[in-house]
Amino acid sequence: MTTSSIRGFKAVFTTIGVIYVLLASSWLVRGSSVLRAFGVPESLSSAPVLEDIFLFFYQFMAFVGVLTVLFGHVTRERRTQLLVASVFCVSNILWALRDLSTSDSRFGNHLYKGDKTLLFVYMDLAVAAAFGYLIVSAFRVRSRASRNALTSA
Repeated sequence: MTTSSIRGFKAVFTTIGVIYVLLASSWLVRGSSVLRAFGVPESLSSAPVLEDIFLFFYQFMAFVGVLTVLFGHVTRERRTQLLVASVFCVSNILWALRDLSTSDSRFGNHLYKGDKTLLFVYMDLAVAAAFGYLIVSAFRVRSRASRNALTSA
């Protein structure tokens, strides 16, 4: 086993990136009318400006998915992988807090309606946990290597 990279880094980033692309594509195919399931009135969800924002957002989400896959494939050194995984982990925690703030829950402002609004929070936290696993894994291997170096000296 090599200690130059975090085990599973490429697989985690590739899987999450592909999921982002698939989710974004799914919403792009369904269009802004999907927002009606979250209590957005039809008059608003069919407004040209909201349709444009919706299209941009989910195209951008698909692009972020592609970038996530790219990061998984081009980030090679352990230290750099740790930095990238940390940035992605913290970002997803911040997105979870943002999604929670607009959710239909006691923590949210009820901008969107229904229990489905918490699904986005759970997804953000699951993705953050996957990136967090990489961070913990990097430190666990590093501490194991340090112990082995001390015992062999």
